[in-house]
Amino acid sequence: MGADTQLKDCPSCGSSIPEAAVRCTVCNSGLGHCVGCNAWIVVGTECFDCGKTTAVVARKAVQAARAPAKYEFDASPLGLLPLVLVRFLLIASCAVAVALALAASPFGVVSKYVTDHGVPTKGHWSVLWGAAAALHVAVGFSGTLIRRFRMTHTSMYGQPVEVTIKPGILIMDLFITLAVMGLTAGLGLPWVYARYRRSFYRSCILPGRGNQSLGFHGSGEEVLGRFLLTLLLLPLSLATAGLMFGVITWMWVKWDYANMMVPDKHGQLHRVNFNGTFGGYFGRWALGWLLTLATAGIYRPFAKVAEWRWMAQNTVVPP
Repeated sequence: MGADTQLKDCPSCGSSIPEAAVRCTVCNSGLGHCVGCNAWIVVGTECFDCGKTTAVVARKAVQAARAPAKYEFDASPLGLLPLVLVRFLLIASCAVAVALALAASPFGVVSKYVTDHGVPTKGHWSVLWGAAAALHVAVGFSGTLIRRFRMTHTSMYGQPVEVTIKPGILIMDLFITLAVMGLTAGLGLPWVYARYRRSFYRSCILPGRGNQSLGFHGSGEEVLGRFLLTLLLLPLSLATAGLMFGVITWMWVKWDYANMMVPDKHGQLHRVNFNGTFGGYFGRWALGWLLTLATAGIYRPFAKVAEWRWMAQNTVVPP
């Protein structure tokens, strides 16, 4: 050790150590400056001169590091890959069935426009519309499976969410769907959609809150408005090869997270505070869209998981 090196006495064992050392080279004690008089003391102990310590900041930092996040998402994209693939195939099949049904239907100018763009007139229109409706239901079911994947990999208050299956509610929802869709000729779909979303969140249980269920506040009127906006924006999305579809998905993401309800420590349901912005979401969507195109769709599950992590980071639940 050079002659010019300044030394100090370790406040724990008294050994001579370098002045700048924050850990004793002999007894390995952690050292820090007293917040009161700036003297060297062992971290976590009181200063003999002024009674202050370095432990206030240190203990707060340790507590912050150990405190579990109230809302977080973590999952491997590989587990999502088969669900995304099945959903894509169902959506593509539904689109083909709708195109064939339009071509075979007596809709005048609309049917002629479809056939002029290469869609053949094969099969009876009633059968084709029935197939399109069945595929549409299958698309909705695949969406439910993806939502289940998201919630089963979501943790609240340090414990994973449990997604249950309640056969009674499923049967009731199916009966109501058939009744409403039949009586309204399909016009009641927005209210059915909102009901299914409420049923889904009610099936999500929080072990960290006494096995209480989540809730959902979204209404059919809100769904109706977003359905109409989706139809208006769909041509723009198709014209941009799907890039502007991020605008459509943002409407539904914002609606979903802004209406999620979580019980507080007293069991009262409160809406979560979703702080995500359109700019933050669309930037991630655009990057995921670009990489999905470059990888022929393989990157889509990775993009979806990244979006869910960002949404979780921007979701504040009640204390």
